[in-house]
Amino acid sequence: MIKAVIVDDESCFREMVSTLLGDYFPDVEVVAFAEGVDDAVAAVEQYRPALLFLDIEIKGGTGFHVLQRLKYKDFKLIFITAFNEFAIQAIKFSAIDYILKPINEFEFKAGVEKALSGIGNDTPLQSENLLFNYADVNHKKLVLRTAQEIHVVKLADLVRCEADNAYTTFILVSGEKIVVSKGLGEYAEMLSGYGFVRPHQSHLVNIDYIRKFDKSEGGRLVLKDRTSVPVSTRHKNRLLETLGKL
Repeated sequence: MIKAVIVDDESCFREMVSTLLGDYFPDVEVVAFAEGVDDAVAAVEQYRPALLFLDIEIKGGTGFHVLQRLKYKDFKLIFITAFNEFAIQAIKFSAIDYILKPINEFEFKAGVEKALSGIGNDTPLQSENLLFNYADVNHKKLVLRTAQEIHVVKLADLVRCEADNAYTTFILVSGEKIVVSKGLGEYAEMLSGYGFVRPHQSHLVNIDYIRKFDKSEGGRLVLKDRTSVPVSTRHKNRLLETLGKL
């Protein structure tokens, strides 16, 4: 059996998560409930679950306070929370699974299936990066999950991203390339407030690595590593507006 702990300060949501697990995942056993920071830490340390369902706003603090106090961290973390833009942004950067309230049972099922498939895949690393991103808004790190590895990348080291259908390639200042099975649109939205521009539907660029904008041949960005990225008509005006503010 796969052990799970559910942490939420509202009993109706604790019961809902437990019921949905029983309906869809008979191999998952809920071994403890908690509604606050202290009892959550105690439950996780005692039962050492493989799955932790964690709300952000709980009694005595937040779910992040729970993570900070835990010594045992070898679990797959799933946040279940009402919308909190700043917290969810940190969660996305850290590639942590989350489900929004009110809970949709189909989204819940998909989220748990995804989490179960990733049990044991360097989960402490993701939790540690989540705490870093939540605490430090100016020096964020992005967790990139490939089929075989989990990479933690400083945004300052990310030169650009390039789309290839449902895949995105991340090109680092070192020359390393990391390919993940997610579309560019998700990352464009995530990184829009952190110095990245989208000059083309298939490209996302770190402004710090732009050397110049070449207006010939429809327009291209020339980067400091001497690579060039096309600028589409659709994205040109917004790009020029962004560059004009620098």
